[in-house]
Parts: sequence; structure tokens; C-alpha cells
Amino acid sequence: MIIKDEIHGTVSFDDLEARVIDSPPFQRLRRIKQMSVTNLVYPGANHTRFEHSIGTAHLSALIARKIGLDDDEVRKVKIYGLLHDIGHTPFSHEGEDVLERHVGNHEALGKRMVCRGEIADILSECYRPAEIAGIGESPYGSIITSDLGADRMDYLKRDALNTGVAYGIIDIDRIVHTLAMKDDELCIGKGGLEAAEYMLIARFMMFSTVYLHRTVRIATAMLYRAMEGAISDGTCSPEALASMDDEGALAAIACSKKGGPYARALILRKLYKEVGSLQKEGWGEERARRLEGALSREAGCDILIDYPRRFFRPVEFKVNTDEGLVPIMRLSKIVQSLKDAEEDRMRVLVLAEEKMRDSRAVRIRELVAKASRSSRRAR
Repeated sequence: MIIKDEIHGTVSFDDLEARVIDSPPFQRLRRIKQMSVTNLVYPGANHTRFEHSIGTAHLSALIARKIGLDDDEVRKVKIYGLLHDIGHTPFSHEGEDVLERHVGNHEALGKRMVCRGEIADILSECYRPAEIAGIGESPYGSIITSDLGADRMDYLKRDALNTGVAYGIIDIDRIVHTLAMKDDELCIGKGGLEAAEYMLIARFMMFSTVYLHRTVRIATAMLYRAMEGAISDGTCSPEALASMDDEGALAAIACSKKGGPYARALILRKLYKEVGSLQKEGWGEERARRLEGALSREAGCDILIDYPRRFFRPVEFKVNTDEGLVPIMRLSKIVQSLKDAEEDRMRVLVLAEEKMRDSRAVRIRELVAKASRSSRRAR
């Protein structure tokens, strides 16, 4: 099978890999957007988990060959890269945020799909399915999952291309050329340090300007409430939602009494608006829901609180130096400055319907200011 990829050009797969790609579970990934509801802000962000999985498999094989694996190991790593997202629920990570407590994360779901069912039947002709599923927990799993792995390199470049922003400049060739496996860790040589820094800058800028764009966060907060409402009123079971694609899930949720208003608003792009912000420290789901309820009662309208759930996670890869493996944080002031900068950019958003924001603006702002003062005193 030959596929023409928008990032990597011509990508080839053998007969076994092609049959995995053509299987219904893998084809479902064509209907799960890589960036969830981000296309409501960046209209081009309609690419899917399907093409990302193709790209990740391709890069996985390149890295595996570079670090000296034999042909059979390269093939197994490539298949794992192909299947690394097979367990994704609708709306990608945003859907997973809601469903994980009910059905597990996409890694656990994917492992079950690789070990049982149609994909397992295909793989078992050459391998034990559990052997492929277990690669993620082996040292070779870092080829896909590390900070410099195939997954991250592909999605950063692909997401930047499809959103049209200028932050996905990653020298994939240089990074791959300088990668090595040492002490069972994927690391990079000193010659690739600058390329790795550029990649981390791209990652930071994508989070800051795209993944956590204010309007993307608003749409995501509405998606959370839509999914939670449909589950709580029994319209959709978590298991049923997890097996759907984006369009099917949104249509099902739109029939829910509790979640339907949010789903229908997303379909029509009638998004909530920011009415204020709060200090970022100490937020979690319980605190946010408690304040939502209090503000909604006092303001007489629906108020949502959105706190940052993920951002620039600690960078853990190491650089292979003359003194041995050294954490990138010790060698790069740029990486440390990115960590400091991301902490300054996180805000807790207070959201309301546009008509309520306009008609009850004074009262809502008074309540937000009061909540902000209480938050500062609590600290």
C-alpha cells in the first residue's frame, strides 16, 4: 500500500500493515478529528487521527532503523506506531477527559482492541497481539511516546500545517539523525540540541496560541458539559460514546436533555463568551463545579468555569554528552524559560452565554470580582 501524506510524502506499508489500515476499527479514525473542536476557531483543523497514525508509523520506522533495530523489530515498532491511537474516543483527548473515569484512557482501550477482535486476528498471523501491544511499555515505546518521539513530531507539524500557524517548524531529519538508544532510553546527541530546542519552542507556541486559544477552551468547556450531561441523564452510556465517531457522538448528545443545549450550540457555533478570569492556582474539577453552581444561582444564568487541564508538561528527555546522559533541563536555558513562561499564561475563565453576558454584565462582573477576592484570601 502506498499513501501520499501531506507531511512525509510517499509512505509505504506491507500487506499485513495494509490490512490493519483497511480494518473497520482503524478506518473509524478517519472520523475522529485530531484536534476535536479546534476547527470552530481554525477552520482548516479537520485532519483526523487516521492520517496522524499513518505519519507516526512512518516516523517510528525511521527512528527504529536509525537506532539500529533489525528489520523485524522495525516492523513491530512501526505497527505499534500505526496503532498507538486506535483506542481514541470521539473528540480525541477532550473526549477522553470526560470518558476516562468511566472506560479508561485511550492507551488502555487501544491495548484491548489490539489484543482482542479484528485487529488481533490480523496481527496474530505474524505476531502475538500482546507482543505488539506491550511495545508501549518497553524501552522501544519511547520511539513513539517520548518528547522527541514520532507521535509528537508528527502531530506538532501536522497541526501547525492544518491550522495555518507558523509555529510547526521542526527539523525532523536532524532530530532523527541524532537520536540514539542508550541505557534503554531514547536520547539525542549534542549535535541535535538546537533542533530539539526548536521543537520544544514549537510545542510551547502551539499550546499557547492554538491548543489553549481562549475560544478553543470555551468550545471545549461546552463539549465537556455536553458529554457529561448526556451521560448523567442516561441518553448515552460512556461505553456507547467511546465506540462512536465525532459526528455520531455529537448527534446522540444533541438529543440529551442536559447535554443537548451545549451540543446544539456547538453545532451552530453559538459559543459562550468570557466574562472574567480568576487566579490559576489550586483549581480542580470539584472547586470549579462548586463555584459554577454558586455563580449560576446568584447571576440567574448558566455560568461555566474552565481551568487549564493540561499545558507544557515537564520535559524529560536527555542529551548524550561526553559526561553521559544529561537532562535537557540542565543544558538548556531555553527549555527552563519555556516552563516559566507557560505558568504565566494560564488563566481560569468564567464563561456565560453571549446574551446573558450582555444583559447581566454588571452583576456577573461583580460576582467574578468577589470570587477573585475570595480566591486570593484563600491563598
